Amino acid sequence: MTRDSFLGRFDPMARAAVRPDAWRPAPPIDDRDAWAHLPPSVVASLCAEADRRRDQAAAAAPSLALWVHYGETGERLPYERAHQALLGETASSALAWAATGDDGWGPRLADAVWRLCELSAWCLPNHYALPETGERPLLPQPGRDILDLACAATGGMLAAVDAIAGAALDRRFPGIRDRVRHEIRRRVLDPWERETYFWHGVDAPPNNWAPWIVSNVLACAAAVEDDRDRLERAVERALAILDRFRDGYAPDGSCDEGATYWWWAGATLFEALEAVEHLTGGVFQGYGVPPVAEMCRFPLRMQIDAERQVNFSDGSAVHPENAVWHLLARFGARIDDDAVVRHARWMGRAHPLGFGGQLAPLFLRTLAALRDPGWEQAGPAEPGMPASWFAPSTEIAVARERGHDVSGFAIAAKGGHNDVSHNHNDAGGVIVSLDGRPVLIDVGVGAYRRATFEPATRYTIWTMRSGWHGVPLPDGVEQREGAGFRAADVVFSDDGVRAALSMDLAPAYPAESGLLRCTRAVSLDRTAREVVVDDAWEFADARRMTLVLMTAVEPVDDEHGLVVGPARLVFPADGLDVVVERVPVDDERLSEAWGDAVFRVLLTPREPAHAGALRIAVRPVETRTP
Repeated sequence: MTRDSFLGRFDPMARAAVRPDAWRPAPPIDDRDAWAHLPPSVVASLCAEADRRRDQAAAAAPSLALWVHYGETGERLPYERAHQALLGETASSALAWAATGDDGWGPRLADAVWRLCELSAWCLPNHYALPETGERPLLPQPGRDILDLACAATGGMLAAVDAIAGAALDRRFPGIRDRVRHEIRRRVLDPWERETYFWHGVDAPPNNWAPWIVSNVLACAAAVEDDRDRLERAVERALAILDRFRDGYAPDGSCDEGATYWWWAGATLFEALEAVEHLTGGVFQGYGVPPVAEMCRFPLRMQIDAERQVNFSDGSAVHPENAVWHLLARFGARIDDDAVVRHARWMGRAHPLGFGGQLAPLFLRTLAALRDPGWEQAGPAEPGMPASWFAPSTEIAVARERGHDVSGFAIAAKGGHNDVSHNHNDAGGVIVSLDGRPVLIDVGVGAYRRATFEPATRYTIWTMRSGWHGVPLPDGVEQREGAGFRAADVVFSDDGVRAALSMDLAPAYPAESGLLRCTRAVSLDRTAREVVVDDAWEFADARRMTLVLMTAVEPVDDEHGLVVGPARLVFPADGLDVVVERVPVDDERLSEAWGDAVFRVLLTPREPAHAGALRIAVRPVETRTP
């Protein structure tokens, strides 16, 4: 075992340093001096959020009807929202009690904790599959929970609540602490010790489930396990799974699940490594294992401006609610990269700590940020986005007019293949923004439902299909899913003036497309202030090519081209059919990014041909077009 693995760094010295009862996510609520420094405005906001969460939880409790509703309809959200409301009430009540010291929060927290302990399952109905057979019973089996994301996050949150409020709760409600610890052991630690799940990565590197669950399991073990040997074995198993997760990353640290999922992948990896660091009194240090440092740098590389990000795969184009920038600052400090810390401060100033979203799985990072007010003002802050970056593993390229500057053009393009985690059929996809305003977009992903994750139905959803991404549509034939459908001959270059990504997209399409060649070059000329999408194709016989562009606002035709927000798309229109379609957005998640509609632009030569080419230039509206 080498030092280039987590297990390799869990050496005899680190193993000997493991100590039960060594984990302290925050001081107990009885230590009022430790909580007295919180700004009154933050405390007031937190208390108001706790009241809102209480009302929300009272309006819709997790129920048999909602659980069965998923099995009957495939709709995840009704049960998830009720479950999250109860978790949110629990988390916000605990934080409000800690922040205020007001014992009136104690009964409210105890009641929410009790309701959690009484649930038949902490797991979500869409994840309730027996690991030994894959069977999906309609209802949870008596006494049998499944260690999924929600179960782990519930346990991890309760472990932290126990650490800060357990003693105070037990004084008021003797026995409640034993109940909480019993449920954590029964639902989280016992399955962890005896069962093997897909997210263990035995057959292939796992996705974000691995660090997300492992980080919470470690919190549960840290809070509950008083047997030193069992705690050591829990850490050993955790690090083995995290090594398998790490094996799924190339040296460039690119997250193929996308920028939004990084906050459930790279961020939870950090939380897991930090937990082991605390359990060993600082002896274990996993941050130097490759490619952890590059994984830490991924979010800043994907940032467009303070509000928008590159969102290939199942990502949102807007600032994700699961982003807590204080965590990135801590991560950057651990890898000794001040650029990451400065970027995190810059983002933290734009997005102060809030208490919305999924507060339970974000509980530990929210707790840490709450206790460190003013962290974002503690030093220099600046956007960390580089002038360009290319990830050979995912073949994603980003470039902008100037590094560390949100003004001007920013572009992203990808080659890659159509079998990544949370895949969309989007090889060749292009994103363009100008001064932070979207020009060409990737629509992203809507609210999850059963169809999103079933192979037979995922690619019936329009947001997953290449026909609704900014890629070619040869003879009406779309890309297919699978690792064999990919870009070829991908080359990235940047000489300081011109950054470019080129590829052949013909292999991304099935044979019925008739394609022999389909080259695409996406470039940013910093001197000319121009983005160019250059396509050329060749068919086996005469056919028509359509080029698809997706926009956030309706393009307006003027005498020089199509005006899209702050930019103009310029192309030779002779012999070209130009169709603009309004695509209604009735999905809650998509509407947060785009409002009630996006637009699909179809550029199609009128006459079939064996070969063709089209050059689209994107320029600022104020630029004169020759």
